[in-house]
Amino acid sequence: MTMHPLPHKSVGFRFPSDLSLLTLRGVGLQRVDSHSYCWDNRERRDEHCLIQFCVEGEGAVVVDEMEYSVRPGEAFLVDIPGNSRYFLPQHATCWEFFYFEFSKECLPLLRSLYGHTGPVVWVGLDTPLAGQMEQLYRYGVEQGMVTQYENSRLAYELWMNLMECALAGAKEERSKVDEARAYIDQHYAQESLSLDQIAQHVGLSKYYLCKEFHRTFGTTPGKYIREVRIAKACALLLTNQDCTMEEIAHRVGYANNNYFGKVFRAEKGLPPDQYKRQSSHYDMVRTVYDRPKLGAEGAVSPESATVPAARPKRPHSGR
Repeated sequence: MTMHPLPHKSVGFRFPSDLSLLTLRGVGLQRVDSHSYCWDNRERRDEHCLIQFCVEGEGAVVVDEMEYSVRPGEAFLVDIPGNSRYFLPQHATCWEFFYFEFSKECLPLLRSLYGHTGPVVWVGLDTPLAGQMEQLYRYGVEQGMVTQYENSRLAYELWMNLMECALAGAKEERSKVDEARAYIDQHYAQESLSLDQIAQHVGLSKYYLCKEFHRTFGTTPGKYIREVRIAKACALLLTNQDCTMEEIAHRVGYANNNYFGKVFRAEKGLPPDQYKRQSSHYDMVRTVYDRPKLGAEGAVSPESATVPAARPKRPHSGR
């Protein structure tokens, strides 16, 4: 992208018509360095959809009470008005971005993207899509758009290419997130297992891995590691009567018995030896995170499955 020759301007487009066409309502290039910059979309009354593409610095967007960083090469998408806001975070010194405002006819496309990628999508800086955004901005501020039909054609082209880029990226990243989960399942017993190690193995940044792991499975990598270890510990407690607590701790990735006991109690609400005594009459189950499914209203919610393990022998003096 050729950022330096570009002026920081904005322009709006209005076409009086009864046709319900997806149209571009405004474009702009802006640089902000004041932390007073904040748009709360819950309080806005103008109706449109926004794509804001970061080219330098860093911004933040909060959608449905979840905060996302927006770094160079990333774009966020929001419906206005709506339960979202975007701002310059305190740790950032500036945020430079293109923005594109669209009519509400793009809502089905926006919701489809949300279902696959969430509100932040990766565009890249030296990609055809980034170049298309720059050219659309140049065309808008330098020549304008003569007709509603030309405007709608350019708007659809941008959205179609954004959809194609985002969905292809989502498929690739999902496979890496699945790989991260499989890596945890295979290496949970390593005491040295860390987020750095997992991220390096799958070729993602720690930040991006955490964000995508949570979006896909509804939990963080760190919490998933703890849950896998405690699930394995539960199995050992019920099926290996001769194992000491220290042996079980080492077999599920904890360096010492005391720390294992603290983590176990935090997860299960009771110490491991008490769990072992109280669970002798019950089947043991393990929660397995699976890919979320879209609900009836298009909302993404993670689901879990329970897998029965071997039934321990019941004592003769039981119920």
